[in-house]
Amino acid sequence: MIRAALLTLALLATPAVAKDHDDHDHHDEHVAETGGVRAVHAWTNATSGSSALVYVELENTAETDVVLTGAVSNLAASAGLVGLQNTGGQLVFVAIPEMPMPAGSSLLLAPNGLAIQLDGLSQPLVQGERFEIEFLFGDLDLHAMVDIESATATQHSHAGHQH
Repeated sequence: MIRAALLTLALLATPAVAKDHDDHDHHDEHVAETGGVRAVHAWTNATSGSSALVYVELENTAETDVVLTGAVSNLAASAGLVGLQNTGGQLVFVAIPEMPMPAGSSLLLAPNGLAIQLDGLSQPLVQGERFEIEFLFGDLDLHAMVDIESATATQHSHAGHQH
């Protein structure tokens, strides 16, 4: 019951929306793609703490459904999908085991919604640097680069331009 409520909350907070993908530039440095799944503008905030949240737009351009089950990064001891939930008047991130992505849809991981939470960071995240992350979709692994924005950024510095 709780899992269903979390998934419902996550879907309401960040709906999957069908998009036309024909106008995207497939060779842009801010886009990674494999097996019909794309990651666009992956980013995080600079931090010297032990955890960070990674945001990205994921697009399923394939003809089949996929399921986001988490992520892996060399910089973190663990990485998992989380969603923001109001618990007793407090906003907290809670683990979400998986997020379905129907064929032709997109999923936005953004501040105050869904994100990939990195825990046990092995080094500070410095503005202007990048690191690799691997988004996990069952048998499909999508390698992408994550841009480190300022500690106070609320969006990727290239947000708003087309890919």
